[in-house]
Amino acid sequence: MNSTIQSRLTAAITMPTVRQYIYFSTIFGVFSGAAVWHAGFDVLLFDFIIISNLLLLCLVSNLSYLPLWMVAVFGYLFISGSIGILNGTDSAAQFLKQFLGITANILYFYYFFKMQGNRVERAFSTYAQIAYGLCIVGIPLWALSCVASHQFVRLQSLTTEPAHFCTLVLPAYYWYAYLYFTSRKHGIKVLIFTMTVALSGSSLGFLSVALGIALLLSRRRKLLLAIPVVIGGLMILAYSVSPYFRLRADDTVVALSSNDVSNANISTYALISNMIVTYNVMQENPILGNGLGSHVISHARFIGTVPGVEVFEERGMEDYNSTEAASLVLRSLSELGILGFLGILWFLFHFHVGGTSSRAAISNGILVCFFLKLIRDGVYFPPEQFFFIFVYFLNHRQFKLETCAASTRDPIYLAVNSDQTA
Repeated sequence: MNSTIQSRLTAAITMPTVRQYIYFSTIFGVFSGAAVWHAGFDVLLFDFIIISNLLLLCLVSNLSYLPLWMVAVFGYLFISGSIGILNGTDSAAQFLKQFLGITANILYFYYFFKMQGNRVERAFSTYAQIAYGLCIVGIPLWALSCVASHQFVRLQSLTTEPAHFCTLVLPAYYWYAYLYFTSRKHGIKVLIFTMTVALSGSSLGFLSVALGIALLLSRRRKLLLAIPVVIGGLMILAYSVSPYFRLRADDTVVALSSNDVSNANISTYALISNMIVTYNVMQENPILGNGLGSHVISHARFIGTVPGVEVFEERGMEDYNSTEAASLVLRSLSELGILGFLGILWFLFHFHVGGTSSRAAISNGILVCFFLKLIRDGVYFPPEQFFFIFVYFLNHRQFKLETCAASTRDPIYLAVNSDQTA
């Protein structure tokens, strides 16, 4: 009787409608970073999506084993935190918060994409369409905000800030730009993306767009010489017309040259102060860092060494971005050391798809987003993070399968190997 009930339950859960719910709730969840419930502590909507959907995925996916690479990642992170706790540079609470969050996200997207047959085309296409919708919604919201405040307001659509808006839409922006340059399709979409990113006034968004332009132009050798000219022109234009870009550029140059953050804007202060904190950590533990989740503790220890920090202490803002280090580069170096940071770079280079194919375009689009995150986003698991990571990784895997199939001239090769798990 119990086996019969279990069989019926499993059959019900594997119904296409339930699979569709898991699929669309996940893709929409990628854009849910601003949906936070404050109840003494912050609860993200995406946390609820992961927990509820993971229970369903456990029933529709094969849980017989975990791939070796996943065990290695979990093992390294666990060892990192354990050493930090034993050395007194990390705490169990900070370590567990980050370790459990990373683990849950890796497991979730591993089984999510496994449910899709480890193919990324459909998921990336759906993401790109929603990203375009985010831009469309953002335009009237931006106009209303400008009218209400009687001044120019930076566009951020439904996200928490302009930089996060750029993070979410950059891969889709690059994808549609690629389609326009190769087949003259989606010109209106490219125009809308260009306009909304420009209205965001995000200096990091502009830098990432410059990288995207370089990657697009590099597709043709005769355009290689134009890359520095186009990028230089874009940066000069951004500096001339965007007061936000100009402020951050000027403050960063002044703070670095004078070794003093007292006159810097809050964004520049966060970046420079965390650079100094990370430098101090690297003097102590350069290879392994102070342990996963430890940067906030390191920040409290070393923030007093930052020249000019007194100005921000008076405002009660000295701890701004102290948890995520204002940059994934800085946070990974601080918490995981040179070894962990090299692991991130290895991932980006090893799984990058070169060339001019559509898979190369997907890879480049996500690489542009990763560039922004490395510079200015030190959060380990925002809703979009591991979605992009798995698309990047699995897109490379599919590229290799297709390349091998073509090179061996075996039409059965791809069909047989595409069912293997990541």
